Amino acid sequence: MIFHKLTLNNVGLFCGKQTIHLTPKGKGPIILIGGMNGAGKTTLLDAVRLCLYGRRALGHRVSQNEYNDYLSATIHRDANSVMPLSHASVSLEFEYAHGGETKQYRVERAWRQSGMDHRTVIEGLTISENDLLGTESETEYWQDHIDELIPLGVSQFFFFDGEDIQKLADDSSHDLYLAESIKSLLGLNLVERLQSDLHIYANRLLKRDSPEPVQKEIEGVESESDALRISLAEAETHRESLHTQVEKLEKRIAQQESRIAAEGGSYAKKRENLKLRQEQLQADIEVLENDIRDLCEGLFPFTLAPELLNRLRDRLVKEKKLDEWETRNRALNTQNAEVLETISAKSFWNDASLSESQIETVRTKVAPLLKTQLKRPEALQDFKKIRERSPAECDRLLEWIDDCLNDVPREFRELNDVLEDVQVELQEVEQALQKVPPEDTLRPLIEKLSALNQDLGQRHKQAKDADQSIRSLSYQLDVAERKLEKLRHTQELGQAHIQRQKRVGDVQSVLTAYTKRLTHAKIASLGNAIVQGFNQLSHKPDRIKRVKIDPQTFAVTLYDTHNRPLLKEELSAGEKQIYTTALLWGLAKTSGKALPMILDTPLGRLDSNHRQLLIERYFPYASHQVVLLSTDTEIKGPLHSLLEPYVSRTFHLAYQQSEGCTTIEEGYFG
Repeated sequence: MIFHKLTLNNVGLFCGKQTIHLTPKGKGPIILIGGMNGAGKTTLLDAVRLCLYGRRALGHRVSQNEYNDYLSATIHRDANSVMPLSHASVSLEFEYAHGGETKQYRVERAWRQSGMDHRTVIEGLTISENDLLGTESETEYWQDHIDELIPLGVSQFFFFDGEDIQKLADDSSHDLYLAESIKSLLGLNLVERLQSDLHIYANRLLKRDSPEPVQKEIEGVESESDALRISLAEAETHRESLHTQVEKLEKRIAQQESRIAAEGGSYAKKRENLKLRQEQLQADIEVLENDIRDLCEGLFPFTLAPELLNRLRDRLVKEKKLDEWETRNRALNTQNAEVLETISAKSFWNDASLSESQIETVRTKVAPLLKTQLKRPEALQDFKKIRERSPAECDRLLEWIDDCLNDVPREFRELNDVLEDVQVELQEVEQALQKVPPEDTLRPLIEKLSALNQDLGQRHKQAKDADQSIRSLSYQLDVAERKLEKLRHTQELGQAHIQRQKRVGDVQSVLTAYTKRLTHAKIASLGNAIVQGFNQLSHKPDRIKRVKIDPQTFAVTLYDTHNRPLLKEELSAGEKQIYTTALLWGLAKTSGKALPMILDTPLGRLDSNHRQLLIERYFPYASHQVVLLSTDTEIKGPLHSLLEPYVSRTFHLAYQQSEGCTTIEEGYFG
């Protein structure tokens, strides 16, 4: 089987219709999808499960109302949309080879909200095979057809995330999970159902012709057994509820401890630094405001009339030029008068060989010539001064005008910009001060942590009591069933249909023997696969020599190279995760199904050595198609270089902050 395309329409953070192509290009089996935490990686994994299995993807005990609430919550919430979206869908296209024939499938699951309160959810499932849509008469069998292609019980070995690995590595119910997994793997759940049906059928045969005294006693023991089964189911449900509460409390305790770590220690110093910075900024603002006031009390008001200032500057320049011309003109008048007086004297011409008429001609020409030097410049012909000013006063006015047009506005802008920056920083500091908790904040935080730990201790005790109650009820039920078996055996002696009952017993014996032999064969194969996988993935290749799985309890015993039992608690945290990964890998191999593998954040809690081992020895060989959903801290740098030869496609889930949605882009981080 190969997944080709996954299309999400208004699902989770994915707004509108977005498609991700998953077909390997031939370079390697790995499709690497990167995304920050909260960008939608888990949504892709959940979308595949939801598309294929619907409500059962959430667990066996999820009610229809809970499932409807989940579907409603899955619809994308568009913060920029006036009307909220009311529909969503997810489709998966894949090919499946069976009996030498390859078929193309497309599975689409769509849902929408309806009704005035939008609380009603309508869901639809469609399947097409080789582009031919199934008929309406086949609708009720579509889900069964999907389960036949990809059994739900087997899919858990191929579609999982790092949290599943971590939980399984730390979970005390590991053996229970393994038992359920092996039953799903072997299809023993169907055998158990058949055994139960045969048991009911045998009871009916016994009741039909059994003696009255024995029949009444049988009915009494059956009633007792039924009551014990109900109590046992309720106790198991209560235990599961307690385990869920414990998990939630542990998460809250971790969050509370992180909060205390963040608020404790440095919070007082942070408050003091912010207070000092606030006082400094307030002082700076006061200084800047005073500087601006001083500037406004000086020349700044004149800067508001630049046109008038330019006109005044032009007039002052002309006045200055006119003063200069008048000063120069007065000097020339005196000089010209002296020249005219000189050339008018006869003694001036004594040594000149000129006649009187010639001398007169010279005088006549020189006088007008001297007067032309006294003519007012063209630019000052019609210009008149309004008042007399000294040159120093005129220069001072021109200097002020230049300051008003240039320096004063620039200085005001600079002061104003600095003031705005300081005010913004002061606002940020004041906001930060509001967020800093008061000095007595740690006390309630620690008290809350203590209360949570007390609550956790109580839940652990209740879970322990629930386990004890389950063991007691299981024992009582076993005693009742043995008693019932003896009564039925006694009753069988007087039955006219003893032969039919015998056939039922023979079938049950055959089923028991079949189950036992099949279980022994598969757990032996699974044990070998676990050893092979663990030693392949571990940096200590001889850490585990063999694995023994009890066919009754499914308890796992590990043996080291010296064939000595190795307790699971002796494994390091990394080795536990490697062991769990090897277990899931072994289950996938033993299933005999050639399914794609989807792994969400599989390296989150591993050290660098174990990460490298998984990169080199697991991901490229886990399946013919491996979809890795990774954060930017899991697969990067040297690890990315090691994985790159096996990667055929890369995608990046980019969260758009402004739009509140995630888009699928080609390429990995960077």
